[in-house]
This record gives sequence, structure tokens and C-alpha cells, in this order.
Amino acid sequence: MADLVLTGIDKTFGHQRVLQGISLKADDGEFVVLLGPSGCGKSTLLRIIAGLEQQTSGSVLIGGQCVDALPPHRRDIAMVFQNYALYPHLTVRENLAFGLRMRKTPSDIIEARIAEAAELLEIADLLDRRPKDLSGGQRQRVAMGRALVRHPRLFLFDEPLSNLDARLRASMRVEIKKLHKRLGVTMIYVTHDQIEAMTLGEKIVVMDQGEIRQIGTPEEIYRQPHNPFVAGFIGTPPMNLLEGRLSVQARKCLFEAETFQLVLPIVPEKGGMARPIPAILGIRPEDLLPHPEERPIVEITGTVDLVENLGAETLVYLAIDGKRLTARFPATYRVQPGNTVTVYVSPHRIHLFTKGERLPFSCE
Repeated sequence: MADLVLTGIDKTFGHQRVLQGISLKADDGEFVVLLGPSGCGKSTLLRIIAGLEQQTSGSVLIGGQCVDALPPHRRDIAMVFQNYALYPHLTVRENLAFGLRMRKTPSDIIEARIAEAAELLEIADLLDRRPKDLSGGQRQRVAMGRALVRHPRLFLFDEPLSNLDARLRASMRVEIKKLHKRLGVTMIYVTHDQIEAMTLGEKIVVMDQGEIRQIGTPEEIYRQPHNPFVAGFIGTPPMNLLEGRLSVQARKCLFEAETFQLVLPIVPEKGGMARPIPAILGIRPEDLLPHPEERPIVEITGTVDLVENLGAETLVYLAIDGKRLTARFPATYRVQPGNTVTVYVSPHRIHLFTKGERLPFSCE
């Protein structure tokens, strides 16, 4: 096992800079998720860690050793790819053994490691089949097994579940989590799926346009996003984000959008404002309540635009003077499009951003 340290990683393809000053640390045995939209640079970063790409500048340390000059096979890492990368003409057993045989590992050790991986991944009854005879989930287990038999210091996963259907993805998430718990090996996992990130990661690194926007635990990323990008990217449905202007009057904040305003019983920790400043107000759908539960409370009135009954919950879309808010209510909540309703939010659940950064405040 080993920790991973990235320092000032930059990557340029021609005149295009795809990674900018990436620095992060994955502790020994930690599960770190690189999360972001397509094209943000997360897979490129993973390939740099693996040695499949060479960074333009910066350094990669694995277990305290700088590996910048080492080829992939000498970095003692194992990588699980999105497309499984199994040899179609080989059986499962032969696929598992291939990498070890190339390293001239003794046959008895190869057989022991295959048996160990097969038991751990529950694929012992598949060892004599070929990839074409396996389901998608079984192929992914074999791909994981091929990495597992290496006994690497570091596991790298490049969107390994994206080819699976929703049910299989949920099942494989559980298996990967159990695998990490049993092995205790450092794992770096790339995904654009926030559900995978929230359920698997001990640490989430949110990336956008080649930069890190925030690093934190799933709870920190969800409850205290540092900027509007993270706030809007994490969560299903995403956080409601309203653009407007913020001012302080009589120890309360006044948020003004184009056609409506809200009085917020909060005080910015940075003190008063001489004049209104551009700001973004954020509220998660589940923090909009159909009934007030505590005081102080902020009231927002709007017209129901659309209702989605999802079985376990109901999503209500409210139109507020040209703006739209999404509220997540219990399935028992009944309302029809065209109804006028008032929703309530605790000031503790409000997020404010100015100049692209979170604005800390206290509640009155």
C-alpha cells in the first residue's frame, strides 16, 4: 500500500491547457474520487498517475517515491478501464494470469492469486469461460480481478461502471466498496456520476476545466460547496441557484432578483456592505419545505409549473416571477399545476456566493 501525492500537475496538448496546477494527496488506504463533467481533465490526470501520459510540469509521488521517470509497469499500479480491456480469445483464468505471466511470476503464486481473487469477487465458477460468454457485470468483475492479482500499491479506476445499466451499477458500487474495505488499498476512482462519487468516496475531488474546484468529504461537498459550480453540479435535482444582488439593511440581508426580493435573517461574517453586490442565492430542493418547521424562516411564494411523482417523493417546480425553483416533497404531498403555494426554508440551509466564492454568514 502507498499514499499518492500530486504537486503542480500541468498538462498541455499543443496550445490547449487541459490541466492547471493540480495538487492533491491521497492518504495510504484512502478511496479518492475524481469527479467532474466530461472534458474536465479527470481521465487525463488518471493516465498521468498511471504513466500512460507525461505531464507538462509537476510531479507524481507514490509511496514517497517520485515516479515521473518510471514507465507504467514499474509504478506498481493496477488500472481498471471503462471498456474492460479483456482478451477475447483467452479464458477468464488466462486473462487473470496474463499480467503475472508477463512478469514471469512463478506458476504456484499465479494459481494462488487467481484463487484468491476469484473467491473475493465470486467468479470462481467463471474461470473457464471466455469474455463473450459473460454478462457486463461479470466482465467488470474479471477486469477488477486482473488488477487485483497484481497486489499493487495503488488501484486506478477509469469510469469502470459507465457501460453497465442502472441496476448493475448499483450492485457493482457495493462490490467495489466492499473490496476496498477488505483490501485497504489506496484507490483513485474517476467518474462523472455524482451518485458513484457520493457513495464510494472518502474524499471527493471536484474538477472543472482542468482545475480543482473543491476537495472534501461527501458531506462537506454536499452541505458546504465552495462555489456555484460545485453547488450546481452536486445533487439530484441540482441546487436552485438564483442570481441577484445582496445588501445589508438593519442587520439583515436583502436579496433582490429582477422581479422579487427576499429578506434573509442572516448577517455576513465579513460585516456590512456599503452598496449592493452581485450574488447568487442557493437552496437545495429538499431544504424547501411545504410547512414551516422552525423559526426564523424564509417564505417564498410561487405558482406550481409542473409536478413529478417519483413514487417515494414528489418534485414540485415553482415559477416565481420568471424564475424557477425545484422543491422535493414527500410522496404524500398533493398539489396541482397552476396552484399558488408558499414554501419555507431555514436560513441555516441557505447558501450565498459572491465573486464565485461562498459567503460565510451567521443566522440572527
